Amino acid sequence: MKPINQVERSKRWGQFLGLYAALLLLTTLCWWLSIALIPRLTSVQQNQSVQEILAYKKQLSGTDKMLTALEQGAPLTDTWLRSFYANASALDQQFPKPLFMATTNSYRQLAGEYENARKEGDEGVQLLNSQKIQLEAKKAALLAALAATGNEIKAVAAAPKPSAKPAPAPAAPTGPAINPGVYGPFKPLLISGTGEFGKNNPEINASVQFMIVRERQVVLGVYFETGGAETGTQAKITERKELYTAPPGFKIVGLSVPERTPWRISYVDKTTKEEQFPIADGLMALTIHGNTAGLDVGATGASSLSIQLKKQIKVELEKE
Repeated sequence: MKPINQVERSKRWGQFLGLYAALLLLTTLCWWLSIALIPRLTSVQQNQSVQEILAYKKQLSGTDKMLTALEQGAPLTDTWLRSFYANASALDQQFPKPLFMATTNSYRQLAGEYENARKEGDEGVQLLNSQKIQLEAKKAALLAALAATGNEIKAVAAAPKPSAKPAPAPAAPTGPAINPGVYGPFKPLLISGTGEFGKNNPEINASVQFMIVRERQVVLGVYFETGGAETGTQAKITERKELYTAPPGFKIVGLSVPERTPWRISYVDKTTKEEQFPIADGLMALTIHGNTAGLDVGATGASSLSIQLKKQIKVELEKE
């Protein structure tokens, strides 16, 4: 093999230096691209995620409105359930990520609880579920407020006691009570049919219960359903009537009557006259008008439930 001369050696050395410089330039370019472009791509991805969350929240507002209407006493119908589940399925298709689907499923499970309560004929479950949602929301807000004000609470606890004695707290009101009276009439809302029972005998299901809400109010939970498959018309109403509100600085801890204990009336109405039913050992009387001489359910319908409280109910208060 012939030795490489000086000219050939210089040529190959120049080629090596050129390739090395090109490699160094390429490495520098890749480094610059990683610094300049990757943060921008990350920012774009974050913006896309935020926009996706906002879009999901906007789509979910319709589902929230349906549940809110149900909690405020709107009837739980097959049409409502079909519309609700259709909205939930549309959300799953539009937002298939696990976080979104888990949230949508929680809404779907809540609707399932309402549907099961309706199938079992226990309207009290629907009222309690509504109470549970509100209480959980209040609990979350309270925990957030406590976490935000933890330092302030500690500072107040560690501060020296003032020399002057604070003014004594007001004494609990003596003998707060709910006096006898008449509540209603509560008219059922048309769910299906023409609103006319005709010569058919409607089935009547009614219940009344006293409830303490958020330790601040006493409400009367009312449920009234009339009609049936054989009558061709179905109607019902679920409503709450406020009876008493605690004064500032006090909370309600008890009643002189059972709380959250529904008193129920169920029968087949075979006349067009009002009928009265004493319940709860004379505490109340329900006046029910199921089948009527004219239009039964609707704008001018006469089917109704009235409640006469005949005895005083005492309310037990404590200082907060």
